[in-house]
Amino acid sequence: MGSQQKGFTLIELLVVIAIIGVLAGMGSQMMGYSIKKGNISAAESEIQRLILGVESFQLDHGDYPPTSMEEAYEVSGNGLDTGNESMVAHLASRAKGRTYFDFTEEYLENLDNDSLDKSLVDEISWVFGDNQLREYVDPWGNPYVYIHNNDYGREFSVTGDGKPVMVSAGQSAKTATYYEPIRFQIWSAGPDGIHENAEGDDVSQW
Repeated sequence: MGSQQKGFTLIELLVVIAIIGVLAGMGSQMMGYSIKKGNISAAESEIQRLILGVESFQLDHGDYPPTSMEEAYEVSGNGLDTGNESMVAHLASRAKGRTYFDFTEEYLENLDNDSLDKSLVDEISWVFGDNQLREYVDPWGNPYVYIHNNDYGREFSVTGDGKPVMVSAGQSAKTATYYEPIRFQIWSAGPDGIHENAEGDDVSQW
C-alpha cells in the first residue's frame, strides 16, 4: 500500500505563520533589550573613565576642570554644553606634559559648531589639531553633563533629546544633599535622551 502525502491545510499554515511571527517578535524584542543594555554598560564604562581623567587632572592642577570655560577664561560662547566642552578641553590638555583621557573618536562631536580663539587653544595646549570646541557624547549621541561642585545649585543649558534643556546638579532624596558634594557630577541622559538630573533612566557615576 503506497504512502499518502498530506499537505498543510490553510488553518495549519496560518497557525505556523503566526507562531513564526511570535517567535520573530520575541527575538527582535530580546535583541532590542540586549542593545539597550549594551549601550547602558558602555555609558557607565565611559563615565568611569571620565572620572579617572578628571581626578588625574585635579592631581596635576589642584582643582577639577571648571564647569564653564566661558566664565573661567572670560570668552564669549553660546552657553550650550559648557561643562562637557570644558571637561573635554581640559582632559585633552598637555600643558603638564600629558593628556588625561584617551578619547574614543566616534564619541567626539562638535554639535553646536563652536570654537576657541587660537590664543586660548595655545594656553590650554590641547592635543587636538584645530580649535573646534568638542563635546564627548554618550552612545545615544547626547553630550554627557559635567558640573563642578562650585556650581551645584545653578542651572546649565545642555543638549538632551536633540534640543537644549536646562539642568542642575542631582540631589539625593534620601539625604537632601547633592551627589558627590565635594567633587563633581557626570551623567548621561540615558536611552530616552531626557535629562532628569541624574534620576530616572539617566546613567550616572553613583
